[in-house]
Amino acid sequence: MLATYDREGYDPIYVRGDVEPKVETVAEEIHDELVIQGMGREYLEQLFEAGELHCSMHRFDEITTFHFLDERFTGLFASIDSGADIRLATFADRCRELL
Repeated sequence: MLATYDREGYDPIYVRGDVEPKVETVAEEIHDELVIQGMGREYLEQLFEAGELHCSMHRFDEITTFHFLDERFTGLFASIDSGADIRLATFADRCRELL
């Protein structure tokens, strides 16, 4: 799945057919969580003292998710199969281009 979001909701860019039913049941809760995570951005940037926070990743048994932060309450959410072997820097750069 690939979707942009803002404070009001999310806009899917791509949803693989076999995951559409799951997206319909959890998307609103995931959207709310992404907005909340974005609110903690400044804290994490100060804590790590490593510059601007661009992305966070969560790896689960079945999927790996990426949360790309843009401006306050906006960003991009991406998920891939956990077994996918990707070049992380290239993937992150391509996703950021969509913001």
